[in-house]
Amino acid sequence: MSKMGALNDAQRQLVADHIHIVEWAIYDHIEVNENLYGFGYDDLFQEGCLCLCKAAATYVSESAQFNTYAQVVVRNGLLTYCKKMCKIQKPLINLYNVPLDSEDGDGETHGDHFAGEDVFETLISYTDIIDLLESVKPEYNGVARLGIEALELKVKGYSGAEIARLWGVEQNHVGAWISRAKKKLRNNERFVMGLR
Repeated sequence: MSKMGALNDAQRQLVADHIHIVEWAIYDHIEVNENLYGFGYDDLFQEGCLCLCKAAATYVSESAQFNTYAQVVVRNGLLTYCKKMCKIQKPLINLYNVPLDSEDGDGETHGDHFAGEDVFETLISYTDIIDLLESVKPEYNGVARLGIEALELKVKGYSGAEIARLWGVEQNHVGAWISRAKKKLRNNERFVMGLR
């Protein structure tokens, strides 16, 4: 979320009077999953409160009632946040070799319930995957090791372009390194056992 200035007294009062909108948005539009990084109730509530503050800071009283305006801002802000968190989780799905567009038995694609427990039921936590990548990294060198380091950054939320800028290389190099690392990791028995 972009940086905003401090709220004035009237804006703070709007936030205090309408905090229930955050709970409404979470329970009606988001699937809380305490086992999935970024989808725990506390994370969602914190992000929703930031969205509510944004609504208070940008509200113009002639446009609509604050309640209506804030519901839209908070709901859309939380959905955008969840999409971002899903992008962070995507490297974890790819390590499991689960294609996001493949169908499961009921005709839905994995992408249809990407943030739900259906796909992530057996996935280890965000911190566990970072620890697991860190533990096997010493077994590799060269391109595979660079790929594992890039994977760690992807899991933490960096895009391929951001990693390339950070390292001063072409973005396609980062993608190639990650592909090499994934291939090596899928054949690493200790890593695969650690995912279960």
